Amino acid sequence: MVSTSIKKYRNANAESVVGADPHQLISIIFKHILSNIAIANGAISRNEIENKGKALTKAIALVGELQDSLDMEKGGEISANLFDLYDYIVRTLVQANLENDTAKLEEVRELIVTIKEGWDAIPPEKRVKPTE
Repeated sequence: MVSTSIKKYRNANAESVVGADPHQLISIIFKHILSNIAIANGAISRNEIENKGKALTKAIALVGELQDSLDMEKGGEISANLFDLYDYIVRTLVQANLENDTAKLEEVRELIVTIKEGWDAIPPEKRVKPTE
């Protein structure tokens, strides 16, 4: 029964990505970063080094995806600032991994939540359309 629930969850997650527009995809990436930070935080408290490493590796890769999605030409100073912030987040996640530092994970979590809230607050009419 548990495996059936997990399969349903994964299928629902996959379907939400397939039909998502670019704005929604970025929001999904933020959610997955937050999820992996929570997993890493729990793994640190249980001294599960391998799980911590896997979760933080995923979170770092996802932050890299956010960096790669920035349009440095059109985004100007905002894109440059976000690129630098994402770079700081990656460095902080690496430090958290090396030092088993849950305070650093909390710092990153707070930063991601703030960015995600701003992203999600962009009105639909101001969002870039897939064809643009």
